[in-house]
Amino acid sequence: MTPAEWGLAVGIIAHSLAILVALVKLTSWISTRIAVLNARLSNVENQVNNDITGRKVVGEMREDLAAIKVQIIDIRDDLKFLRTPK
Repeated sequence: MTPAEWGLAVGIIAHSLAILVALVKLTSWISTRIAVLNARLSNVENQVNNDITGRKVVGEMREDLAAIKVQIIDIRDDLKFLRTPK
């Protein structure tokens, strides 16, 4: 092989390696971005789940508080009835 052919072969190999390195870096960057986006999405999903769970708990507490208020009113009525002279 002539020196020009060797130079051409080395240039092609170097160019191929450069493309390979660039593809590996691109793949790594894409993988990192996907991992970051998945983490953010997971965080948002957890916040939504916590919000939904919190709303359910508040809804249940409202029902419980309403029942407790009714019971307190009944107890007050019973106490008033017991206090009134006959």
